[in-house]
Amino acid sequence: MFLRIFAISFVLLICFLPSVFIDVHAVGTFSKEDRPFNITYDAWASEYWNKWIGKNVDEATPKAGGCLLVNDDNKSQPMVMLMETAVNSPPTQDCKVSSNQGILVPLWIGWCDAGSEKGATAEQLTDCAKRQNLGRIISEVKVDGLTVANLDVTQSINPTSGALEYKINSLNNVTEFSSKPFSLIIPADTHKPNQVTGTWDSVSQGWWVFLEPLPVGKHTVYYNIRVTPTGALTSPGTSPHFSDINYNLDVVK
Repeated sequence: MFLRIFAISFVLLICFLPSVFIDVHAVGTFSKEDRPFNITYDAWASEYWNKWIGKNVDEATPKAGGCLLVNDDNKSQPMVMLMETAVNSPPTQDCKVSSNQGILVPLWIGWCDAGSEKGATAEQLTDCAKRQNLGRIISEVKVDGLTVANLDVTQSINPTSGALEYKINSLNNVTEFSSKPFSLIIPADTHKPNQVTGTWDSVSQGWWVFLEPLPVGKHTVYYNIRVTPTGALTSPGTSPHFSDINYNLDVVK
């Protein structure tokens, strides 16, 4: 009798597990071949940087119990944009979003503009943007405690030739790209220090995760960054940097 009950219970458990795993693993990501919401990745990078750099210090400072989103007008937008990991382990943010909206997670991103790099060509801006992101770069994205994307790459400068070298250790559900040149507006009160005010041609390079819309309900989105220098060369991208970011999302219809 005990074996029979155990066998029936085991069969019921096996039948129940797939539905559990389907719910847990229902988080989707857009791939590099996609156009999220029929918008190119170049356009997403342009919108992200213009919105983010357009914020002053107070607007770009996450507050306990607050909801810092890069696009404050997110209710009318197809994608909710989360803060970049250059922010150092901010307090948890509590936000309400729509079940129709995707979620843009910047893992480690940089840009170069013609205001700071005067006379730079598009090719030179691209090379400059890549050199903002040097070192071993490790990141993970979790939704409701489940890992949905991870990154482990090394971008370095060859000490002999000065050329950029790029090694991928793992790159799962992460979109890495260098954008085409776009117009970037840098206001005088931007929270980014040491910027040249004006409207400039710019190029972005980095690693992003584009999450598909989440189902209605309460969800958590966690992502981190671990950047460590490689070699003796120094640049903005080779300083050690660590950050953990948490969002509590109330997803509504």
